[in-house]
Amino acid sequence: MNVPLPPLSRQPTGLFTPDFGQEPHLLVGREELLESLMEGLGAGPRDPRFTSLLLGPRGSGKTVILNHLGDLARQSGWIVLPLDAGTAGVKERIIEYIMWAQEIYDAEPESGTDRIERTSLKVRLLPLEWQREAIREVRPKWGLRRHLTTLAAHARQRQSAVLLILDEMHSGERSDLRRLSADLQHITKNEQLPLAFLGAGLSEMKHTLLDDQKMTFFARCDRSDMPPLKSLDAARFLARTVTDAGGRFEGDALTSLSEASGSLPYKMQLVGHCAWMVADAPHRPIDDQAAAAGLIEANRIMHERVSLPVWHDLNEGQRAYLRRLAELNGEASPTQIAAGLDTSSRTLGRVLTHLTNAGCVTISGGRVRVADAIPLAGLKQIIDHENLHSGNEAEINPERTIRTRCNEVMPRAKAYCILTRGHAGAHRSR
Repeated sequence: MNVPLPPLSRQPTGLFTPDFGQEPHLLVGREELLESLMEGLGAGPRDPRFTSLLLGPRGSGKTVILNHLGDLARQSGWIVLPLDAGTAGVKERIIEYIMWAQEIYDAEPESGTDRIERTSLKVRLLPLEWQREAIREVRPKWGLRRHLTTLAAHARQRQSAVLLILDEMHSGERSDLRRLSADLQHITKNEQLPLAFLGAGLSEMKHTLLDDQKMTFFARCDRSDMPPLKSLDAARFLARTVTDAGGRFEGDALTSLSEASGSLPYKMQLVGHCAWMVADAPHRPIDDQAAAAGLIEANRIMHERVSLPVWHDLNEGQRAYLRRLAELNGEASPTQIAAGLDTSSRTLGRVLTHLTNAGCVTISGGRVRVADAIPLAGLKQIIDHENLHSGNEAEINPERTIRTRCNEVMPRAKAYCILTRGHAGAHRSR
């Protein structure tokens, strides 16, 4: 079937962006958080929020906030250095980014103009020339501290700033982050240079990376937990995004989709996008039937992209806790859960803390409930699938065993075991 691909310039019919980190058509449920972070960045190094961390489960919108604030900083004349910690060599990649910026700034024509005005971050929008001058001064052979110090010193002379953005901090190499922490502490806190920092990672960092005594800079950063979305936020987002794209809702479709969106912005995007596609909007309205079918597809994608990765990151003790909670139909008291597990109360407390940070459970009124990262239906699906294959691994492939990380908590190391599950001897964090 020889059907040509559509031209890349063709615009999609909808305005939903169901992918991790993509800017939504409308930011909802984040107004207070954004206002606070913008105030902190605009206030300078003496404000605790000038160096901030965003913590939350997968799909909670951390990367979207980082990207949004990075765009505002660029519009305000700041030098912005965005990267993630998922790949080793954080310091080297920051330097590489600065060297790449040298080429970009050198390619820009000399304008010689000064445009000075107030911006959303309460700093002046300064000419490109000062940024070009600052970038040109750095040398490849310098260390990271000297690179960042030079850029921040130039920024201070021009009443501006440098913003370093670091995403996926939970997956960063501990040695890389320790060196970066020391450099940032010296530049931003000790010398009070305008080098702002915005980091993000999973909430488990509270009990691993942020407890590391050799990374006190990160531990002292202002912390913000990503607030859960409310159904009213989802309704406002869905209505506006559909209407602005020329679509419309019929019946109770908007209400059902809003209530099904849960607390995660990513699922809200998926729900809207899938309903839009099923309905063939904007040519047809999104009715109750399209909403129901779209929700089935959205749940399938959430299961594959969020629930399964979260489950695979859990250790056996944490999985056992969720299996027990599923037996109790997704809600129970800690005492009821403990009755079915042969584990000490201290260990169960650590497990519950981890599962809460991972977005797997919530605690309210003395009751533990499954949460949106792995909803009850998805949790039961995972358990049924594992039970189906339990004891049959050798029959499936007797020559091969699936290697799964141990992931047991190591309280003294503030880390998780990286060895294969069922390993002999003591746990290891690296």
